[in-house]
Formats: sequence, C-alpha cells, structure tokens
Amino acid sequence: MLYTSESNLERTSFLSHYTMSEPTFGNSDQVNACLSPIWTALAENQWDEARRLARKAMEEHLPSNDHDRAAILVAWATAELRRGATDMAQHLATKSLSLYTDQHMAHRILLKVHTLRKAFESAYLHLVNTPLTTTCASWDQPITEQETHTALAAWAWHMGEWGQVAEHLMAAFPAGLAAMPSGLREDWFKLSLYRGMADDAEAAASSLLHILSESETDDILQTVVRSGWTRQALSLYESAYEHKQGSELFRRRLVALNIKEGKLAQAHLLTSSAPLKMAV
Repeated sequence: MLYTSESNLERTSFLSHYTMSEPTFGNSDQVNACLSPIWTALAENQWDEARRLARKAMEEHLPSNDHDRAAILVAWATAELRRGATDMAQHLATKSLSLYTDQHMAHRILLKVHTLRKAFESAYLHLVNTPLTTTCASWDQPITEQETHTALAAWAWHMGEWGQVAEHLMAAFPAGLAAMPSGLREDWFKLSLYRGMADDAEAAASSLLHILSESETDDILQTVVRSGWTRQALSLYESAYEHKQGSELFRRRLVALNIKEGKLAQAHLLTSSAPLKMAV
C-alpha cells in the first residue's frame, strides 16, 4: 500500500473496485416448485442449463401468475448476465420489473449492467431514484441499506463527487470508522485528503496503524506531512512509535516534526538516548 501519488491512491481503492453482489440463488428450498430447478442450476453455476429451463418455462406458460413469471425472467436475466450477454440481461430484468415491481433482484441486474458499462452516473441515479420495497418475495434477494449506500459511495467515487461519497459512507456505517472494513478506512483517509479534512485524515490513519507495517505506516503518515498537516502527523507518529518501540525511522521522523513544531525539548529527549542514524 503506497500513498506517494494520485495513481497509487486510486489503484489501492476499495470503492473503485466495489460492486454490488449479484443474486446468489441459494434459497432453492424456499421457492415454488416451478422455480426450484432454475434456482438450483444458477446456484451450481450452470448458466446454460438455467437459461434453457427458464426459456422452456416461459414458452410453456408453466407459471400462470405474473409474480412467478417475473421470478423466472430475473433468473434468466442472471444467466444471461453471467454469460456476458448484458443487453439481453437488461431486457429481461426490465421485463421482469414490468410484471412485478416490488422486487430487488431485477434492480441488482440492471445496476450490475450499468457498472459493467462503467455508466456510474446512470447506476447512481437509478438507485437513488428507485423506492425499494421493504417486504420481499421468498425468491427475492433484498438490497440492504448498507449495500445501497456503499454502492452509491462507490459510484460517487468514480464520479469524483467527494462530498456525496462521505455522506453515503456515513449512512452506510453510522457507527463510524470502527465499523468500516480496513479497505474502506483507507478510502476514508484518501477521501479526507481530497476534501482537505486534516482531522478526518488523522482519525482514519490512526485506525489503520495497528494493521500496517512500518513502511506502510510511514507511507501514509508522510502523505499527511506532505499535506502540510504537521500537528496531526506528529500525533500519529507518536502513536506509531509507541506501537513500534525501537523504530529508528519513526524516531527520526519524530525528531524532525518536533523541531518543525517548535518542540525542541521533546526533540532533544528523543536524541538523547542514542544518536540518530543517517537515513538510508
């Protein structure tokens, strides 16, 4: 993990690689008999078989109600999506929605298609403007509130809408940094840099110190220094040095930062135990 350039910041981004999960079809025991074989085929990654079964069921009008026909269409759409036929997947998912609007799975397919096409604004607007039902059919796979806001944050990230990214991440993880996976905490750090939020950057970096190596810690903290946030950098290096006592690198960084902040007594204390080694 390096933070020495804009390209590195993006390459290591959690949000730039985030995608909403596709339907899993692991609930074949909870669906109607006419759906079960298709669900089983999809759960076992048998895309062609699922497609064949779905087409046969629709042609023979096996499900007589729109509810189950919509389910078959969305299953068929998933099979097409996983075969790479995005146009057909979009067509079938849209048709499924026209038969049964109170579902989530067809939206998962449509959002995946937008994402594969890198139409991030279209994906964002689709989800923002879609009132998702709170009650789901047994065959459906709900899009959770956390999924919704994490996906919206990811698409806003691609669009460079940093304020919207922050709003959606806070909605997805109302408990804050402690509740975020480490990859998202790294993105919160990068987001703080983009937005010029020094204290947010300090909090994010602090939450990562215990899982980073010495060199990774130095990379991220030197980014704080280069941003001109020496007070926050000093506090972070103090924590890092406390966590990794004996680090010559961190001791050297602390001496420089204490001098820069006018804390000469502290700098002298850090050098009094042993002479500093030259940086390699």
